[in-house]
Amino acid sequence: MDIKVFERQLVLINEKLLKPFPYRDTDKIQEDYGNIFAALSDDDNWLTLDFNTYCMNIAGTLSYVLIGKSNEIPKDQIEMLRFYSLSSLNNIDFLKII
Repeated sequence: MDIKVFERQLVLINEKLLKPFPYRDTDKIQEDYGNIFAALSDDDNWLTLDFNTYCMNIAGTLSYVLIGKSNEIPKDQIEMLRFYSLSSLNNIDFLKII
């Protein structure tokens, strides 16, 4: 892939991440799968919080890349991205249902 095309894709992703968080979407998921969420305590209903944190981490990491300072991304931030990676999310039983 051409580096300029890749850079443009990153800029477009960044623009999307700077828009307001899609709370209506996470609310809709919780509505559509209400029986599953009803079985969770308030402390265990992590969907909106974790997804919000995941999106903010992507946006923050991407900002380093876009200004050419990817070597300065904090190690903890990279570890959090690994934790929230799609492969990790696939191991969460609830997401297998959706």
